Amino acid sequence: MLQGVRCHECGKLSLDAGQPCPFCGSQDGSLVALSGRGRLLSWTVIRVAPGRYAAEAPYAVGLLELPEGLRLTARLAADPEQLTAGQAVAFASLDPARGPIFTPA
Repeated sequence: MLQGVRCHECGKLSLDAGQPCPFCGSQDGSLVALSGRGRLLSWTVIRVAPGRYAAEAPYAVGLLELPEGLRLTARLAADPEQLTAGQAVAFASLDPARGPIFTPA
């Protein structure tokens, strides 16, 4: 499940669990379940990856917008040649090293 944090001070939503609110700096917030759905705004294909990810190249990293209003960058588990702007995506998993991973919905 993908979770965000709703700040008790300013009411804004972020993905920065365990960190101060990126908008107001407050330490007080509550975990909120997110839909795990979104749309692909833009993406790039990594063809020459850093050392520890070199074997995974080519892979795509996209800018996503969730219905809750959040925008985030995330790894896309999809053929980079099959991606299109506005494409629906869904949360697949959370990798400790790579962050959230989404797939086409």
